Amino acid sequence: MLDFDEELKNFTKNYEVDQTEDAIYNNDLKDITDVVMQMTADLRGNK
Repeated sequence: MLDFDEELKNFTKNYEVDQTEDAIYNNDLKDITDVVMQMTADLRGNK
């Protein structure tokens, strides 16, 4: 059985994960929803 208190004592923060998260969240990339919304707007504008 896991002793969660003991596991928390052994926990060390991984700063590389924090740096990676910052790089991902601060990057303004389009996702598929943005692409579909832009395509829909373009199609409606061309009618």
